[in-house]
Amino acid sequence: MGLFDKVFGKETGEISLNKAEAFAAVGIATVASDGDVSSEEMQRVVADMVSLRTFRKHDMKDLANTLNKVAGLIKKRGTGPVFDAVKIVLTKEELQTAFFVAADLVMADGIVEPEEKKFLEDLQATIQLDDTTALKIVEVVAIKNAA
Repeated sequence: MGLFDKVFGKETGEISLNKAEAFAAVGIATVASDGDVSSEEMQRVVADMVSLRTFRKHDMKDLANTLNKVAGLIKKRGTGPVFDAVKIVLTKEELQTAFFVAADLVMADGIVEPEEKKFLEDLQATIQLDDTTALKIVEVVAIKNAA
């Protein structure tokens, strides 16, 4: 723990997430990957989250609380420790879904910024998603967003 961490109380303990928080963390981290989060991007995160089975029983207040919680965790702890928690709680198939959500958020506006490309590549490596599956997901997302 560094000098400023001691003064300002940077947390270093283990992060525990539920499935909804894990998906929300991927969504929030994705839209923040280019350094700017617009209201349109947040609307897309909400739309992607409510389309997931995990969020079907959540009302908008629960979703907002979940998004705020994970945004705070990412801001305090960074994506690395948060994604370590994501990998623990999500199954292999759910990690693939999380990658799909991230790719969908990145590609929704038709422009993939260099920071967003790096984010997707880093996410793929972090969740240990093989190249073949990642490519299939990106191809499907490209088709989805072409219209």
